[in-house]
Amino acid sequence: MPEVLKRRALLLASLLGLGTASPALAQPSPPVPDDQESERELPADEPLAPGEQRERPDYDGRGEEPTTAGDVALWVPRVLLSPLYFLSEYVVRRPLGALTTAIEKGKVLPKVFDFFTFGPDNNIGFAPTGYVDFGFRPSVGIYFFWNDFLAKDNDLRARAATWGPDWLRFSVKDRVQLGGGHELTARAEFLRRSDWVFHGVGPDSGEDDARFQSTQVQTGLLYEARDLWRSSSFSSYATVRSVRFELDEGCCDEPTVAQEIARGRYAEPFGADGYTIFVQGAQATLDTRRLRLPRWLPEGSDYVSPNASGVRVQLRGEQAGALSDKEQPFGSASRRSHWLRYGASLGGYLDLYAERVVGVSLLADFADPIASDTGIPFTELVSLGGERPLRGYLQGRLLGRSSAVAQLDYQWPLWMYVDGAFHYAVGNVFSERLEGFEAKLLRQSFGLALRSTASRDHVLEILLAFGTRTFDDGGGIEHVRFAVGATSGF
Repeated sequence: MPEVLKRRALLLASLLGLGTASPALAQPSPPVPDDQESERELPADEPLAPGEQRERPDYDGRGEEPTTAGDVALWVPRVLLSPLYFLSEYVVRRPLGALTTAIEKGKVLPKVFDFFTFGPDNNIGFAPTGYVDFGFRPSVGIYFFWNDFLAKDNDLRARAATWGPDWLRFSVKDRVQLGGGHELTARAEFLRRSDWVFHGVGPDSGEDDARFQSTQVQTGLLYEARDLWRSSSFSSYATVRSVRFELDEGCCDEPTVAQEIARGRYAEPFGADGYTIFVQGAQATLDTRRLRLPRWLPEGSDYVSPNASGVRVQLRGEQAGALSDKEQPFGSASRRSHWLRYGASLGGYLDLYAERVVGVSLLADFADPIASDTGIPFTELVSLGGERPLRGYLQGRLLGRSSAVAQLDYQWPLWMYVDGAFHYAVGNVFSERLEGFEAKLLRQSFGLALRSTASRDHVLEILLAFGTRTFDDGGGIEHVRFAVGATSGF
């Protein structure tokens, strides 16, 4: 494909939320390794004699075999999963196909490409963004990219978003590609929001919302080594983060955290007067699955995505320390807080057919102060909800010293750069090191999502998910979460 057409296709994917215009896919690449070569030589057919008709090929591979009991039994899962099929086929795939065809016929792509990109090689551009997560305030903004910023293999990414003076976000990162999948990124972010929720700490925190405002500034460095072996990766980071709270500020005609504290619903959480910390951590992932779309594919490659069955093991750890003294929650004198956050995930995945993958995962996370008589700021505790497991809840809904989650996933391809995903998860947060864990305190989360797969910097997602009360409290639906828009990979 000519270079300009490839860039135009990638920009269209970006504007639809299906990717980001990036030259990474257009750069010359090394040959495909032998163990991932998808091409094979096929024997040539002998020419037919005049008037002779060829034998009808067995396209589906079933031949004239009789119907078996297994064939009949397959209708049970087909009927059960038929709602998902009709949703993905007639609500998503076919409308996307019609939209793509209309764009091509109307020659919209060149006009959009010329409007949103500029620079000597069309390596600079922008795109409007928006995100709605019901339960929070929406936001609108702009995403900016500059490939080969200052030097080759140096990419700049920036994002600005707002929904008024009490919802502001600015983030920027400068990423240097070191070669071989190694990258070094400098990043900074400013975030002010008045719609955060706090329900208390622990597995049985109440379901009524209370709002607060926070202002957060952070900057740091991130090192990433991707595709070390198959889909395995490693990352490490160091960050300075400063957070300030206004517990008497809120939104959405709901009580503030300060009001709930005054009426005795819960005590003031530790760290509510703000904190500044230095954080360093690392994450290592061993993933036996082969890459779905390697970055080093040459142009025009007929690479076929491999079987997606495999095992994924992830270990993560983080050490954080306050940069100033603070009065501790257990009556001890003012001193600096230091704590560890660590966790692990174990997942197994089975590719049923053509990247239709079923996965089962177990996840556990912990937060422990290094000194037993010091505390951890409430926004630095282990959390569930939002982008974390149990996605049927809003970010920050569940906070605790530890968490445990078991999750079932099903993921399937819908269109170029778009996947469908279903999840069902059971878990909750608990006291230190899962103290007080009981099956009756577990919550459920389940839902459907459509998400783009082409870019980690500019990701479109549509999510409908549900979070329930604990089994002990009847297990009924507590929260319905609907989110749509361009999320951030910062």
